[in-house]
Amino acid sequence: MGKDGHWVPAVIEDVELTYSFEPHKAKKLKGQSWLYCTHCGLLYLRNPITKWCIKMGCNNSYHKQYKFMLKKLTK
Repeated sequence: MGKDGHWVPAVIEDVELTYSFEPHKAKKLKGQSWLYCTHCGLLYLRNPITKWCIKMGCNNSYHKQYKFMLKKLTK
């Protein structure tokens, strides 16, 4: 808890999260036309950043090019 009584996330120092490929586990949503990953929650939308995230797997946000691709593909 923080000083004001609100929850504060723990800070992990000196730990570098590294990218490793982990495939998505796609499942169909009831009554929707989209698939979603049951592991990471990614919705399979039809846009360039989603296609890149599907290709990179569930740990795509740890990939070294993630921030660059996010800026490039979401203009």
